[in-house]
Amino acid sequence: METDELKNIWKEQKAEGKNTSGNIYESIMEVLKKAERKTFARYILMTIFVAITIYTLGGKVLSLKHYQPLTYAGIYLLFAAMITVLIFVWSTIIIPKNKKISSPSIEFIKSIQVKFRRRRLIRRIVIPVYIAAIIVGVTLVYLEVLQDLTILNRILMHIGVIIFLLLLSWFASAREKKRYEKIYKPIEERIDELLEDYNKKN
Repeated sequence: METDELKNIWKEQKAEGKNTSGNIYESIMEVLKKAERKTFARYILMTIFVAITIYTLGGKVLSLKHYQPLTYAGIYLLFAAMITVLIFVWSTIIIPKNKKISSPSIEFIKSIQVKFRRRRLIRRIVIPVYIAAIIVGVTLVYLEVLQDLTILNRILMHIGVIIFLLLLSWFASAREKKRYEKIYKPIEERIDELLEDYNKKN
């Protein structure tokens, strides 16, 4: 069976001295399950936050009065950016209670590899584009919201919001990178080694 073959390959890696210790097969899967439970919880919180934001802006703010076209464009851009990111992040989830983690097939291992690579893509490309879209959306909204203020106050407030968004994204990105280096990178490297050996033998 594929599962037995995967275990044998990992045992061979250990015998060859490929940076393994103990029962690496079970330990890697256990680390993955624990990490994905936390990731699943973060995604749930992110989804709740987005739902509340869309409800507040779409269900409450937009119903207060008629706004300028650019304001609607900015709010809809914010909605589109948040929903798009949600779709991307949920496409990378590995269900922590999935029985395939305990007895994975080669196809499941490959799917984990794909999802890890997609997470890197999200960090490097999707999130920067998301932040840019948020800044543009906020800018469009602020054209109307801050129109009664002086030019100086409008500029200062807008710059302050942009700096806050950039700092927040930098902080979140730094934490995510640290989490990846500590938890996911070792798993990804072991999985890459496993699949490389598997491909050589098949």
